[in-house]
Amino acid sequence: MSDKRILFAGTPEIAVPLLEKLASSFNVVGVLTSPDAPQGRSRVPVAPPVKTAAGRLNIPVLQFDSIRTEARSAVSALEPDVLVTFAFGKIFGPRFLSLFRDGAFNVHPSALPVFRGASPIQYTILSGLREGTISLQTLGEGMDEGAIWKTDSFELSGKENTQTLTECVSKRAAGFVPEALKDIFEGKVQSREQSGEISYCGKIGREESRLDFTKRASELHAQIRAMYPWPKAYALHDGGEIYITSVWGGFREMDEEPLLESDVKPGTVVSFRKDRGIGVACSDKILWINALQLPSRREMDFKSFANGNAWIREAVLE
Repeated sequence: MSDKRILFAGTPEIAVPLLEKLASSFNVVGVLTSPDAPQGRSRVPVAPPVKTAAGRLNIPVLQFDSIRTEARSAVSALEPDVLVTFAFGKIFGPRFLSLFRDGAFNVHPSALPVFRGASPIQYTILSGLREGTISLQTLGEGMDEGAIWKTDSFELSGKENTQTLTECVSKRAAGFVPEALKDIFEGKVQSREQSGEISYCGKIGREESRLDFTKRASELHAQIRAMYPWPKAYALHDGGEIYITSVWGGFREMDEEPLLESDVKPGTVVSFRKDRGIGVACSDKILWINALQLPSRREMDFKSFANGNAWIREAVLE
C-alpha cells in the first residue's frame, strides 16, 4: 500500500468503484462529497452514493455546501498529500488546491481537450464517437484544463446509452486510475499539456431531447441513446408527447441499413419488424425503435406498446 495520504472527492454512483479500489491500494484519509439532498415527494434528505460507500469503508466523510474556509480547515486537519476527484461537481480554488503537496488529480470521461464540462459521457454518444476515453489529469483552476497524465481508450459498439456507458466508465476508471497513480508516484510517467481542438459540453436538459426526423437516422439513434435514462428523447403525435427510449442496432447495423428508396415524409412509421422494431423514416434511412413510453405510463417494448396502441403502426411522429 502506498504511503500517500489521499483525499477523495466525488458524489454520484459512478465514483463509488474507484473509491473502493483506492481504499484497497492507498491510504484514503477522507472523503469529500456533496451534502445530503432531499429526494422524492417526501423530500427526505438522502446521502450521496459516495458517502454511503465511505461509511462502509470506515473512511471519514466531509460535506460542505461550498469549498471555503470551513472546508479547507476540515481538509487540512486530515493532512492529505494528494487529492483525487471524480464527478464531485464543484470547482476548487487555488487556496484549496494548495493543501495537497503531492498533487491534485481529476478523472474525466473524455479525450481532453474534447468535451470539457459537465456531460462528457452524453456528448461522447451524441457525437457518434466510436471510441470512449478516460483521462487522468492535473486538477487546475480552469475547467478541465489541466495537463494529462494518462488515458484509457476503449471501443464503442454504438449500442451504448448514457446509463450503460456510465457503468462502463465507472468500472474502467476503477481499474485504470489506481495503476496510473502508482506510476505517477513512482516517477514512471510524465504529464503532457492538452493539445488539439477544444470543445465544451454543458448540462444535458430537456431542450436537447426533442427529436427531429428530418435529421439523419444515425443522429437520432445517438440522441435517443444519449438521452437515456434522462431526460429521455421524445417526439410529438397529435400534439401529445411520446418518449423513445431504445433503438435497434449499433454502428455496424446503422452503416449497413439501406437508404430509403421513396420520398417519405420524415417521422412516418413505414415498417414493423418483429426482429427490429417500429421503423420510422428519417431524412436518409429507417430508424428502428424498440422501446417507447407515454407520459405517466411505464416504458414498454415495441411489441407490447403496439398491442395497446395500434395507432403507432400508421403514425407520423413530429
